[in-house]
Amino acid sequence: MKSLLARLGLGLGLSLVVLFVLQVWVVSTAVRTVTEDYVVLRLNHDADSLLASVELTSDGHIDFDPQRDDAIYHMPFSGHYYLIQSSNDQIRSRSLWDEDFPAFKPGSAPQYLHGPAGQMLLVIVRDFVKQGHQVNIAVAEDFTPLIKQLKQFRQRYAIISVVVMALLILLLAYIARRSLRPLKWVIDDVKRLEQGEISRLREEVPTEVHPLVKEFNRLLQVMQDRLERSRSALGNLAHALKTPLTVLVQLEDSETVQQQPQLQQQLREQTGTIRQIIDRQLKRARLAGVSTPGLVFEPGREFEGLVAILKQIYGERGLEIELDIPPDKSFAGDREDMLELFGNLLDNACKWADSRVQVTIPDTPGLTVTVEDDGPGCPPELREQLSQRGRRLDESTAGHGLGLAIVRDIVEYYQGTMEFGQSDRLGGFRVDVVLPGKA
Repeated sequence: MKSLLARLGLGLGLSLVVLFVLQVWVVSTAVRTVTEDYVVLRLNHDADSLLASVELTSDGHIDFDPQRDDAIYHMPFSGHYYLIQSSNDQIRSRSLWDEDFPAFKPGSAPQYLHGPAGQMLLVIVRDFVKQGHQVNIAVAEDFTPLIKQLKQFRQRYAIISVVVMALLILLLAYIARRSLRPLKWVIDDVKRLEQGEISRLREEVPTEVHPLVKEFNRLLQVMQDRLERSRSALGNLAHALKTPLTVLVQLEDSETVQQQPQLQQQLREQTGTIRQIIDRQLKRARLAGVSTPGLVFEPGREFEGLVAILKQIYGERGLEIELDIPPDKSFAGDREDMLELFGNLLDNACKWADSRVQVTIPDTPGLTVTVEDDGPGCPPELREQLSQRGRRLDESTAGHGLGLAIVRDIVEYYQGTMEFGQSDRLGGFRVDVVLPGKA
């Protein structure tokens, strides 16, 4: 349950269910109570009327004219019954016919008793003292029709409540989704940031998440500033070392050093090493890597530029460089990093190719690039040495051996992989570079 929308929906849904169940119970209970109170009020009125019609003899016998009570008490099993008791006599309504009035408990609280014909009777018992004699009057009414009506009302009300509850849940879900829509914008912005389409998140968000977005943007800016300072510092250091390096190179050709060939050779080797280190660090200083937002590389457009440059460099050889790249392919990486990476690979392929170089980029997540040529290739036992710093397998070509080492640095910087092999298509050397996309 990591989703805020799921938590909010579950909480509101359960709250509504509990609320509506409680409401149905309260309303049903209230309606039944009001109905019972109304019936009890009517039974009390009938008991008072019966009391007014009762006369008692001196010996406690009841003198009562049945014609004076309501006609409903004369209909057999009408659902309206009474029982008048004194110490020596009792009279029951004719509506009981040949049935006895159900046994009841003394007391003023209403009672539910089983009556004739399976009726459920609501009974009240009133105690009076009239003409010096104790008189008990029990009045009952069939509550079965009202129970059925209450049951129907409860069912209808429950159905209506369920429908209303479902509509409210849908409405609340819509409101919750609409209220959390700005968070969806933040998620979309983060994805666009990963793809290099934007350099910061929009800050037109709800107050609750605005501090988080603002702090995130601040950290992005701090990271960008640190990268620029690091690049600047490494670049300044490398350029500062070039001046004394130039002096050392000039010393190599001085008369004093030329008189000592061994010293001149050592000096030339050390200055060469220093120059390699400076060049490599300058290139590393330009790496942006996957941690920098707002960067995007479009292989289709950029590789065409690389091919145009390489055809000018190797124009006299008439190389054919083929590109198989999806037109809308893009990758969230720094353009300079990618040009350095694939420029080295293409340059290496052009150096060794006889006539053809093939670049293939499938339409897969991340960036997968295969560079093949129809040159002599490389034996399997020597391929592992290719990415070693300064390592060259053929000293007859120009270069200082840093190309593939720089390539490896960039691939590692982007947490990718690089494999060397033999091209099945062209028969020469093959390099596969895989740079993962954003998770």
